[in-house]
Amino acid sequence: MTDNEPARRPTKFGTGEFEFGEWKTPFTDADAWILSVLFLANAPVNGSAELAVVLQEGGASRRYEVRFRAVQAMRALDESGLMELWNKSAELGGRPGKTTFRVRNHDWSLESWISILGTDGWSFFIATNDMCLEVVSSTPPTIL
Repeated sequence: MTDNEPARRPTKFGTGEFEFGEWKTPFTDADAWILSVLFLANAPVNGSAELAVVLQEGGASRRYEVRFRAVQAMRALDESGLMELWNKSAELGGRPGKTTFRVRNHDWSLESWISILGTDGWSFFIATNDMCLEVVSSTPPTIL
């Protein structure tokens, strides 16, 4: 690539089709609520931020902290982003988890492709009864 050539969009990942992936957590299929989403004040990793998501499992007092150490992008989904997920869930016969799962080759990753550079194309989702959070991270999160 020369200085005059525009950056080329990376190819799609895997088959190139919309794809759900499994993300096993202690609360994969539980009812849960996101209590807080915090960017941590420590030094970024390779130009990306660290993010902590605190959630509580419904019907229990158990709380979890999901720590993403190298976040390239994150968003709280609204109806337009959710419609694609719910339509694909119906079309594909479900998804691997009710609350936590991964997605790649969806509309946002194609529209904001620079966010997924340096990753394997997967976004991590936490879908609760009142909020859906998507995080693009070059490393899997840890759960505390």
